[in-house]
Amino acid sequence: MTYNKKQWWKGKAIFHVDINSFYSSCEEIRNPSLKGKPHAIIMTPQVNTNKITKGAVATCSYEAKKLGVKSAMPLYKALEICPDLILNAVDKKFYEKISNQVMNILEEYADILEQASIDEAYLDCTNKISTSYNIHITVEEYALKIKKTIKEKCSGLLTSIGIAPTKSIAKIASDYQKPDGLTIVPFDEISNFLNPLDVERISGIGTKTQKILKEEMKIKTIGDLANTDVQILIERFGKKIGTWMWQVANGKDNEPVLPREKHSSLSNETTLEFVTNDKEIIKKYLYELIDELFERIKNNKYQFRTVGIKLMKTDFSIETKEKSYNNYQSERKRIESLIEELLNKFILVDSTSTTTTSTTTANNPKSTNTTKQILPIRKVGLRVSNLITIEKSNNSNDSKYIQKKILDYC
Repeated sequence: MTYNKKQWWKGKAIFHVDINSFYSSCEEIRNPSLKGKPHAIIMTPQVNTNKITKGAVATCSYEAKKLGVKSAMPLYKALEICPDLILNAVDKKFYEKISNQVMNILEEYADILEQASIDEAYLDCTNKISTSYNIHITVEEYALKIKKTIKEKCSGLLTSIGIAPTKSIAKIASDYQKPDGLTIVPFDEISNFLNPLDVERISGIGTKTQKILKEEMKIKTIGDLANTDVQILIERFGKKIGTWMWQVANGKDNEPVLPREKHSSLSNETTLEFVTNDKEIIKKYLYELIDELFERIKNNKYQFRTVGIKLMKTDFSIETKEKSYNNYQSERKRIESLIEELLNKFILVDSTSTTTTSTTTANNPKSTNTTKQILPIRKVGLRVSNLITIEKSNNSNDSKYIQKKILDYC
């Protein structure tokens, strides 16, 4: 459904562009014979990927989705559902090449472009749209130009676009109609659009929060969330999250679209050659990420306060740990020195098990042994955040920007 798509736009015009089934679409660009067939991109520990026998589904084509194949599904299960499933291993470098082509196109259409991930971006097009009105183009026509350009210049890639006055609503709108969708939500249609939707449609509301909202607080729709007293949400979730959820539900959040060169954080990641829980192997991969990450820090003239580690398990669940210095840092060893400490915060090996025994009769004891399963790691990531440019640091009189010569962190 598209709302009042022919009316002239008023206020902020935020676009969220989502490249549909991106990894699968990239493989179809490389091998057009895959089009129309069920195929999947597999995260696999195998080095020789000519015949993939282990791993899990990273993503799959719409034809495979219709048969029941899902992201994070173990490969053996996907093949049970679809024995003829065509398999390809993840090829991140190739996907990044295609992604860069798309982002370069989007940059031409945006006042400000914020790349949110390899296959999605936010565009602030407020000024572009205002200028375009001089030649009588609607916001719908402008979005269709973007979709057409990407399709023509990127070998048929399809995109879904959501347009709204805020980033959060634009994100929800882009997911509203897939594939190849266009959903436009002007300011006076925000409530009509959001209110019937389930709360989990808000990006950032995870499984745990969703469960609390729906089961404990009986808040099932975004409309329910919008009509809830913000103080109740603050009391349950804290001021930051409670206020944020209420603002999104009421279309009042105003997070800006940030240009690509202004980072709130820098990160990189790598997939392990084989899944493992061996701390020394994981640490080796993390150390290998430092040079590339530090090069980006230098090139952007950043200082950082926070260093973080991300570990992705074989079920695609992610755990992160981070630590912050008291003062801004600019040396490579300030990253390296925290890796061992951060890695020690993760539970990589299960050294405990619990045995519960209950007796139903004197002669019939019943024992249950429960051992918590620790899944192996398939991908690791390294991140620095709380960034500031060196120029701003040098111009600041605030002592928090002064670099110390010792590892002074909290």
